[in-house]
Amino acid sequence: MRMIRGMAVTLLLGCTSAWADVGMVTQMSGEVSVAAAGATRAAVPFYKVSAGDKLTLGANARVQMVYFGNGRQEVWQGAGSVEVGSMESKSALTPRVSQLPPLVVNQLAKTPAAGRQGKAGMVRVRSLARPDAAHIEKQYQELKATVAADDLTPEVFLLTSLIEIREYARAKELLAGFGGKPGYESVVDHFSPIVAADAPK
Repeated sequence: MRMIRGMAVTLLLGCTSAWADVGMVTQMSGEVSVAAAGATRAAVPFYKVSAGDKLTLGANARVQMVYFGNGRQEVWQGAGSVEVGSMESKSALTPRVSQLPPLVVNQLAKTPAAGRQGKAGMVRVRSLARPDAAHIEKQYQELKATVAADDLTPEVFLLTSLIEIREYARAKELLAGFGGKPGYESVVDHFSPIVAADAPK
């Protein structure tokens, strides 16, 4: 009986891991499509990817993505295809690679899907204590000081964290400040309805 239960648990874990989100597209521009689960669709910022998904980039495309399992951040540019792995991607293109801190990766994995839709796969992240507002702000400032000026990963981290700890006033203040800034459109479009829906009426 124990052996049967053990086999059932193993099979269950195997099935759920197949659905697991291994990373997320944090920024993108140009024409990008994603082939997943037998279907091809246009990719969007904050789309969570699974191992085996394939991104196809147009000539002027740029994709930035992070892997939740190891904090590896990849930036891909130019025409070509990128196959998502469990910890890194495969492609004939050469990515620019950097490393994100564990707290940042842990929070990015919690980024909500727009309209509460999207893949419902498991997201396995490191077991870290829930950060408070001061810790979040400190990590944001440290990250902001180390990334490229056009990298919006710090803002995605900050907004996701503020939503988690229910600091909606601060999140609304940030989004209002981002309005009209070139390059921030995807962040504002994604997070504004989420904050509006979650904030106390």
